[in-house]
Amino acid sequence: MNSIFRVTLLFLIVSCSKTEVKPIEDLDFSLNYLKLGISFPPVANQEQRNFAAPLLSKLNVGFIRIAEDWTLREPTQGDFNWTPLDDRINWAFDNKLKVLLTIQSNGPDWACAALQNDNSCVYNNTAEFKNYVEILLQRYVSKIDKIQFGNEWQSDFWYIGSEQEFTEANNILFQAVQSYSPNTKMVLGGFTAISLRFLAGCNGKIDSFYDDEGEFYDAAYLSSNCSSQEIEAVSNRIQYVMDNGLYDEVDIHLYDDVENWDKYYLNFKEMTTKSIIVSEFGGPNMNYETYSDTFQANRLYEYIKKLDSLQIEEAYYFKLVEGTANPAHAKSGLIRESDLEKKESFNMFKNFTN
Repeated sequence: MNSIFRVTLLFLIVSCSKTEVKPIEDLDFSLNYLKLGISFPPVANQEQRNFAAPLLSKLNVGFIRIAEDWTLREPTQGDFNWTPLDDRINWAFDNKLKVLLTIQSNGPDWACAALQNDNSCVYNNTAEFKNYVEILLQRYVSKIDKIQFGNEWQSDFWYIGSEQEFTEANNILFQAVQSYSPNTKMVLGGFTAISLRFLAGCNGKIDSFYDDEGEFYDAAYLSSNCSSQEIEAVSNRIQYVMDNGLYDEVDIHLYDDVENWDKYYLNFKEMTTKSIIVSEFGGPNMNYETYSDTFQANRLYEYIKKLDSLQIEEAYYFKLVEGTANPAHAKSGLIRESDLEKKESFNMFKNFTN
């Protein structure tokens, strides 16, 4: 794409996103459907939990999303270290916080086949994974509200195996839930924002969009590439998992371009009869939006009102404290990382939950 044209487009999207927002006393903070949680608050150790607990209480949230890593739980086969997870799960339970537990799709070296990357692996023997999740679920009966295997598996960056291998592991977890913790809901998750954008674009529901890095995809690109082998492979991967996976709910992630969330959501809704939750939402995007604390707070208001307008009943904000491996969303936090002070967005969020 011509660089001058791209710069112009970036200027236009940033300018258009800076919509005028009413004074806070004139804003409507009522919600008809939506309940808000926090995705990945800092709870790894007691110091972090002591920090997070009063903040979560002030925000009046009733549920959080945390991650679980088999690599840390069973570094040597048969030798489990449950104490760190015990501490987190029991702390959440004692604080009346419902937990969505994301079991990462990696594993200890002894359980992984040669096909692996930094985020995932294919298991040598799925019976070993089955043993791990069965013990986990029996250990925390009635203490895990929702559970899922893997995250953003549409890309081999997050799940290196095939759709068949992902589905097998997902279904092992589902069957274990049915046997040992039937009140826990199994969530298929989560769908990346970019996968939702391409699904909508290739279905003709939207003409153009940006990815996290600020790369622009227009109607000409979609027309030329939606039938490409690369995009069709991802589409087939998604369809296979949705058709063959066992789950109670579906999880999507929504970031940045809130003006288009209805298009992404309604297009995706045509693909499933399951209820849909949002386990990550946030912004702004540091690659094409001009950040300020006030801008973020104003956008957060738009995010939450849009989710409620779509009749989504459960959404987790990403996240409590700034900081992430993805530079695009390094500022998507309610607490500033440098000094741990509350940002304007903290109070904006709080206005919806009081």
